[in-house]
Amino acid sequence: MEIRINNSVSFQRLLKPSEEADYRSTLKRAKSIAGNRGKTILIVPSSSLPQADYNNTGVGNLAAEDSLKFFDFAKKYWGINEIQILPSGQYHEYNGHYPMYSGTSMDLGNHMIDIKAHMSESDFREVVKANKIKDRANFSNVVDIDSAQEKFLRKLYKNLSDKSDFDKYKAENFERLEAKGLFRALRKMYGTADYKKWSETDKNLFSLSPEKRAARISEIYRQCGEEVDFYMFKQYLADTDLKRAKEKLNSKGLKLNADFICGFSYDEVWSHPKAFIPRTSIGWGLPALNFETVEAEKVLREKVDFYAKRYDGLRIDAGWTYINQPQNKQTYKYYGDKILNIIEDEVKKVKGSDYNPKNIMYEFAADPDDFNIYNGSHLKPYIANRIQIRTSNKMSSHWGSNDAFLKRGWEKENFIVGASNHDSTPIKPSKEQAEVLSKILKIPKEKLSGAKEFLRAKLAEPVAAYNNMIFFRDAFCLNNTNSRIPADYEKYYEKLLENKDGYNPMDALEKVFKAEGLDKQERKLYKKIVKYRKLLDGEKSANPAIKWCAGVVGAGILLYVSFKYIQFHKQKNTQRI
Repeated sequence: MEIRINNSVSFQRLLKPSEEADYRSTLKRAKSIAGNRGKTILIVPSSSLPQADYNNTGVGNLAAEDSLKFFDFAKKYWGINEIQILPSGQYHEYNGHYPMYSGTSMDLGNHMIDIKAHMSESDFREVVKANKIKDRANFSNVVDIDSAQEKFLRKLYKNLSDKSDFDKYKAENFERLEAKGLFRALRKMYGTADYKKWSETDKNLFSLSPEKRAARISEIYRQCGEEVDFYMFKQYLADTDLKRAKEKLNSKGLKLNADFICGFSYDEVWSHPKAFIPRTSIGWGLPALNFETVEAEKVLREKVDFYAKRYDGLRIDAGWTYINQPQNKQTYKYYGDKILNIIEDEVKKVKGSDYNPKNIMYEFAADPDDFNIYNGSHLKPYIANRIQIRTSNKMSSHWGSNDAFLKRGWEKENFIVGASNHDSTPIKPSKEQAEVLSKILKIPKEKLSGAKEFLRAKLAEPVAAYNNMIFFRDAFCLNNTNSRIPADYEKYYEKLLENKDGYNPMDALEKVFKAEGLDKQERKLYKKIVKYRKLLDGEKSANPAIKWCAGVVGAGILLYVSFKYIQFHKQKNTQRI
């Protein structure tokens, strides 16, 4: 008989309450010593936030209790201090998908409504029941005209008894919302969002004389005014919930950043015809503002005002397109930082004494043919003085890492770096990047050939940056941006770490400390980092008492099995005699 003892028994667990304070202190101090003294941003679409099965409507919501608990988890384990959500505007179906960057820029989508806070329990259960997709965002159950959520929102709207707060909201936001509500009413009337297929009067409504426009708008209200009002009602709910979410996140010490998308949608072009250059795009099919007009600046300021009032910070999507407008090689217009100054001036007007330019972060990633950030070997002054967002997607010996950017003379406080973001493909091993990581982290490159160690090295490298970010997909090893964070994310995270997958910040800090010689300079702190890395990874050596218990239990099992084995053979031998 062969007796085997299982040496792979895992004592994997997350933190005990008694360990949390020390873990937080260790994480905070280690991050600071490693170099991360500014932003630690978690990038996550609000729609991908976790929901318990009994709350799963199809998309997560910032204000929901499930989401707020998750942010506590992320702050505790990863030390985040800011949250970056993806676009919050109206989504629509396109070829079976709901592209996040095809949405509206100056209003909020249905996915931003925390419907549980507004509906009866029975109605909410019906919306949950209608959701047939659990592991990824199911927008069809939430944003479609015939979706379960839309159906019950209409019921809520018609049964609304106290309209005082709603009426106040409409009065305060009427100028921005009316045109959008009219657009949706006409879209329903004509059966298409392509306003160029509408009647001459309606497609040119905002080019008519004030008298004719007012007359036609009155007629639209008579025909389908309820559609306009219902649209405003949904905006009221979404705005109310966003405000509540931001207040709760701020009370937890977390800033909420908006994704300030660079495009404008059909309704915005339709209602501001003089602000845009006809038949001209900045790229990706997006309309180009005509910055030679006062109307264009007015529309841009309206958009900035919308975001600045609702969020702590702004991620300026495709920020370089405000410098080179539009992205049409025959009609390029170089504005330098003229438009960026307009954006910042408007934020300053909204924020007042709370204004901080570091809360405006620019995506300046572009092909040098479209936008070159350098004058010779130096960053253009207006780039050097603003915060850039960078990823290590295209990491090389001279680009894509905190180390490379610092060697170029970039100010550490003026860039954010992370392993990937929503534009990136899932992280996979790369021979070239493994060589770069090997030099930065002083890890033999042979050890970085496997997917697990390569991912962990990629996630470790940005930890030394003054400002860094982590994409939720990398932290949880999920497949795509529409993936949902599992409802049982703590157990899921435990299992990931046990398999040496996912983001273990203590593993990242251990790598950085060893690479920088900080393990020798900060011996006591380094021991704690290793201790917590092992604990999260489920290594038995994380706790000597556990290791001793495991040995005792293992020995006891061995003795017991041996005793039973001997007894068994004695009985057999007796029977033979």
